[in-house]
Amino acid sequence: MKIFKSFYHLSFINVMKCFPVLSTFLICFVFLNEGQSQDTNDYPTRYMTNPKWEKILNRQPNDQKKWMDFERLARHHEKHGVMEEQKLALVFNVIDIGGKAKVTEEKIFQQIQVLNDAFSGKMKGNRADSYGHLIAGDSKISFCIGSPNGKEPAINFKVKTIPYEFENLFMINDEKEGIEGERKDEYINIWITEMPDTMAGYAVLPDHDFGDDGIFIDPDFFGIQKDDLYYNSGKTLIHLLGRYLGLLPLWTNFDCSDDGVEDTPIHNSPNDRCYGEGHISLCYGYQDEMVGNFMDSNPDDCAYMFTKGQVARMHAALSDYGYRSTLKNGIKLCDPNIIPEDKETVVRTFDDEIFDFEIIPNPAQTNIEVVYRFADSKSDVVVEISNDLGQILRESKVPALGIKSGRTNMNISDLPSGSYFVTLMNSEKIITKTLIKIE
Repeated sequence: MKIFKSFYHLSFINVMKCFPVLSTFLICFVFLNEGQSQDTNDYPTRYMTNPKWEKILNRQPNDQKKWMDFERLARHHEKHGVMEEQKLALVFNVIDIGGKAKVTEEKIFQQIQVLNDAFSGKMKGNRADSYGHLIAGDSKISFCIGSPNGKEPAINFKVKTIPYEFENLFMINDEKEGIEGERKDEYINIWITEMPDTMAGYAVLPDHDFGDDGIFIDPDFFGIQKDDLYYNSGKTLIHLLGRYLGLLPLWTNFDCSDDGVEDTPIHNSPNDRCYGEGHISLCYGYQDEMVGNFMDSNPDDCAYMFTKGQVARMHAALSDYGYRSTLKNGIKLCDPNIIPEDKETVVRTFDDEIFDFEIIPNPAQTNIEVVYRFADSKSDVVVEISNDLGQILRESKVPALGIKSGRTNMNISDLPSGSYFVTLMNSEKIITKTLIKIE
């Protein structure tokens, strides 16, 4: 099993560069090619350092204990997690420098299609792969454009004359100097604007509550770029969304540190070209490197997959105890018929149909509360805990008393660690959710 290691220094890397700060905070920068090369293949290999980055990167993690708890949760998800469909709402904030109109609504919709193809496992590699059995396929994560005003997709445009410099990147999401963005706890805000010093984009790990939470990307790396030789298919944003949902790059930094995912090999550095099978890592063990992973630096031509462990880690971030748990409201926020700004109106609209519950806590060690709500049940409502063989391990009944809300306590201390199914049902409806039992 791989062991997650802490990070204590900055690493400057070509093409896609990630900068760890202390043990729990990492900002991922992606750099684009300026035409320099190491060999006759003319691959992008620019290395950069800049003291101005320190102002952006010098941030303390909010809660180191919580982050390490998340690491344990993520590893547990790798072994026992059951993936549920997650639809996440995106907001696009386009700051057009000089009125060049590099980003259009058409390009945004193309980019959404690229994201959904990638996360549904529809992209295929074109070379032999010794890690083929680890490919995740459908991640059960998809994306849509949110509708905060209940009428139109959230695509915000603003024209600015002068591009941002390193000193004022924080102004990108300033209400006056840029675009503030929508509610960052429910939407994934993506700012698209010219990045300084050929920086293609950045995203931060989901372990903070800063106002600039989201993803920032250069328009030259966004969507389909027909004139680019290496990063032309909209896959840079896939990498950055992986970062936003808690994934580290495969190389992490230059001293062979682990990315925290058990089924990915250790990389000594990013791969900036489409190597074939048998490309060996220089780290201990000399493993074959996983060329083609979205969390590497491969040119778009050969980037096509996440591993099962990486998908489990992203789902851990979206789970009830994960840093991105509130994004699960996205399926509502993508529906233009709902006005999420008036949450009381939304609740009243669904009162007659509601039949739902939450498991608190989840994951859990000893006891859980099943917090339920249902309307006008004509029969008793049953809460069950069952295993993957269908065996009922716990059961509780709630009498039919019209509109009902409440909670049922259940002791699970004697259950082995693993995944279980909690079901709320009556004679007409049934809903099931996954419970993670941990030691």
